[in-house]
Amino acid sequence: MQSILQKYLLLGLRSGCRMKDYVFVKPGMSPKDIVKTVRSLEGVCLTSTGMRDAGQSDYKNRHRIYDLLTLAPHYNRMGLFSAECHGGARWHVGIMNRRESPFDEIDLLRELMPDVLLQTLIRETNLWGYRPYPKNVIEYVAARVDVDVWRCFSFLNDVRNMRAVAEVVMKRGKLFEPTISFTVAEWTTNDYYLGVVQEIVDLCGGIEEIILCIKDMAGVGSIKRIGELIDAIKQKFPELVIQYHRHSTDGLALPAYLSAAQAGAKIFDVEEDSLVRFYGQPPILGVQAYFEESVIPVNLNRKEAEAAVQKVRDWIGHYEWAESPFKGYDHTVILHKMPGGAFPSSFEQADKGGFLHFMPAILKVMSLYNKIVHYFDVTPGSQITWVTCSGIVNRYAKEKGEAGVRHLIKLLSKFIEEKSLDIASMDKHEQEELLRLFNNAPGDFKNLLLGHYGKLPRGWPPDWVYRSTFGDEWENKIKERIELSPLDSLDDDDIEKFRKELSDTLGRIPTEEEFILYLMHPKDAFGMIEFREKYGEAPLVLPTNVWREGLKNHGDRVEFELWGKPYCVELVSVGAEHEGLIHVVMRVNNKTRVYTVETPRAKKVEIRMAKAPHDIAAPITGNVWRIGNPERGILRAGDIVHKREEIANLEAMKMENAIVAPFDGHVIEVCVKLNDAVIEGQLLFILEKI
Repeated sequence: MQSILQKYLLLGLRSGCRMKDYVFVKPGMSPKDIVKTVRSLEGVCLTSTGMRDAGQSDYKNRHRIYDLLTLAPHYNRMGLFSAECHGGARWHVGIMNRRESPFDEIDLLRELMPDVLLQTLIRETNLWGYRPYPKNVIEYVAARVDVDVWRCFSFLNDVRNMRAVAEVVMKRGKLFEPTISFTVAEWTTNDYYLGVVQEIVDLCGGIEEIILCIKDMAGVGSIKRIGELIDAIKQKFPELVIQYHRHSTDGLALPAYLSAAQAGAKIFDVEEDSLVRFYGQPPILGVQAYFEESVIPVNLNRKEAEAAVQKVRDWIGHYEWAESPFKGYDHTVILHKMPGGAFPSSFEQADKGGFLHFMPAILKVMSLYNKIVHYFDVTPGSQITWVTCSGIVNRYAKEKGEAGVRHLIKLLSKFIEEKSLDIASMDKHEQEELLRLFNNAPGDFKNLLLGHYGKLPRGWPPDWVYRSTFGDEWENKIKERIELSPLDSLDDDDIEKFRKELSDTLGRIPTEEEFILYLMHPKDAFGMIEFREKYGEAPLVLPTNVWREGLKNHGDRVEFELWGKPYCVELVSVGAEHEGLIHVVMRVNNKTRVYTVETPRAKKVEIRMAKAPHDIAAPITGNVWRIGNPERGILRAGDIVHKREEIANLEAMKMENAIVAPFDGHVIEVCVKLNDAVIEGQLLFILEKI
């Protein structure tokens, strides 16, 4: 990795710009000193999200570290409060698609911008995943990741869920940044948010070693509303340092920033102007100019910021394919509240699933749904909302076509807007239809209703939602509902058992970094480890056009240096296709090699669809996450299963979907393997009824 560092350090040295006194906080400072310094700073300062949320919000997290490293020398002299370069879904997509380790990323950035606070985004008990982890796993992982600023939010604003991370981070002497999830609704009053802030202050033992973040993840806060909220917080906690994170979707981000600054917010999230599309943060140069013209000083080395903006222009064209097809600002986000990070990935899922044309209807259903079940549409809440609502729309579309979708929206609109959610006031047929609304809801929606993520911010939904979701078992399910935080309701995992499991799978002892990746995302971590064992550090050294498209024409070549040794890979020839196979001749450092490539016409295993009465089908398109269940382990032919026992779990849109046995029976055949991609209706099991 040393040659990679030398390359980018050389880029920084060539800029010829001497560092002035813009850098005011650095790694190694205590949280108390950081807070005190920011508090006394004239005007405001900035966090750049260019390395993390910019890519998540507008480019499906596909920005590669190869390109982002070009920004690091400029960041080091820019005078940022921090660089959000880690966490969120970037961690997961990095190992799943880009084949990059977040640990490599941290190491590289530490070398290239040593004067910048590195910032991560975590989802309290979910950390960088999508489900609650036990307390001992959270403590183990949080103690071993080298990040300076830990921004931590709960999609339920359940502050109890932050406890384990807060304790570990603050004990390590790192800066903890507890975060309020923000939206606009009749129940999200100043009193509500002040109550959340008070819980945060109590958890952290005061305000001297924390910075409070307000996370306006969908960009729905009006100019007036944001100013009022920050003013209310500052009146109660005048010395509390506040950071405002906002997406640009509604088109009003800049005046909202000014309102927040005038009310007392001190730090603002921005990204390079050349990265800005529609769902990320506001542009760094535009924000600086707007504040300065409003007589609010900004701590920013403008020359370096301009250089970073220009540097992005050198490579951003490689990512046009990753942008959302839903173009333009969208002020109706204040209704559907789909956050920036979920927009591109949701459209990608809709496109793959063949229902992209139903996206406007899904967004409308989401705007109605969030008046029935109350939480904040940020991960994992955004995934729960998306999978639930898109599933409902698709069901109506399959049953009755576009007319069915229009009927669904009309039904929900009447129930919510005309009948004020009073199910008894709907006629008999409408009531029956509402009681079928959540029949096929995903497993994570059910877990949400059962309290497995924590307490909902406005209390549990009405009984009819439970009847609709759980059918005849709804009353028993309500009795099973958990009121505790997952930190208190989940048993500790056997960490050493997981380590042995990974060791046995790899055939060697994993590194600590590999093991942590495995604890967060077992399936995808193992896939990345296999990839890196086969291809080494190719993701870090190959230019983005070659990484994505390969070498296209005879004579095309790519040159790079790794560990001080130069490499040259050249495409010599591509043979004719025969029975779905093509032989490709490459020259690697003047040595000729031949590779066999399968085309889509290569012989494939036929996909078996469920047809017989006792065939168990995949209810959705996804990946086989688990065969069996954690209690009994993997299922095999000959095993006996019991009615309502989980027999498999499919992952789709980062959400788990349990498949349960419809009756007591014998397993005649297991028709899929772990990690298989399956389509809706595909045969998973053949059971014989007992």
